[in-house]
Amino acid sequence: MKLFKMLALGSLISALPTMANALEITLGHTLALDSHYQAAAEKFKEVVEAGSNGEITVSVFPQSQLGGEVKMIQSARTGAIGAFITAGPPLENTIPQFAVFSLPYLFNSVDEANGILQGEIGDKFLGLLPDAGLVGLNFFSVFERSVFGSKPVKSLVDMSGMKIRVLQGPGFVQTYDALGAQATPMAYSEVFVALQNRVVDGAEASPEQVIQDKFVEATDYFSLTKIHYMPSLLIMSKPIFDGLTPEQQELVREAARQARDASLETYRRTYEEALVELRENDVEIIEPDLTEFQSKAKALWPNLLANVPQGEENLKLIQAGIGKE
Repeated sequence: MKLFKMLALGSLISALPTMANALEITLGHTLALDSHYQAAAEKFKEVVEAGSNGEITVSVFPQSQLGGEVKMIQSARTGAIGAFITAGPPLENTIPQFAVFSLPYLFNSVDEANGILQGEIGDKFLGLLPDAGLVGLNFFSVFERSVFGSKPVKSLVDMSGMKIRVLQGPGFVQTYDALGAQATPMAYSEVFVALQNRVVDGAEASPEQVIQDKFVEATDYFSLTKIHYMPSLLIMSKPIFDGLTPEQQELVREAARQARDASLETYRRTYEEALVELRENDVEIIEPDLTEFQSKAKALWPNLLANVPQGEENLKLIQAGIGKE
């Protein structure tokens, strides 16, 4: 009897790691607790856990607790983490076709960009992920990225010589250089101190990020240059997704759909609230005429597309989709 109990206990213990791996999904992202990423992650967790009657748990790790976006991409490909939310540019090294979304002034508004990404074109790009060991569950809201900092941008001439922190990537670096600025890539974690110490004159981001990440404390102006509409998306590790039953996979996809809706709604609300809060903090909101900005930046498109696989083809699809909006 004692031997039997020992054997039974040994079998149970040996099964525990497999059970744990099958039942827990770790989900990471890089943004603050009041971001649309967190709202989407919480909705995803709620739907998965309720729909599985608690058999699947989702553990959410915000604010880069699982590493930056590039690290999470690598971890998900190997199955080290279950899922993550990322912006589009960090995917460009793994799936270079995504670089088409880093063209400046590709879209005219948040709603237009979201409309394209929630349709057939978005589905096409999600379909590129499995070959990289990833499963694209859904696009979330885009970020409308503009210039903020210690100097106003009232016209294109104001960009001349302005040192602006930008995302690392040709679509951002080359665009700001072409507009006359000194594009300055640096880690996101270094931006606040760089602004505070005037190492840079400004940075580019969406208005709610300026509030959520406390950049408002080192900001005098927010200029609505709207240069990039940056996609974001929820991605799952393909090895982990493939290990789920068909019913569990459908539950995960339904949770992603509801998470997308939470993202779109939260981004819209926090964007508007951020503009109000910026003004309350004596940050001047500037709305420049964008005609010159757009003309100068779009002249760069051929050079940028030359290094993007299927760039011209995908640009035409996007523009055709915009025409149908």
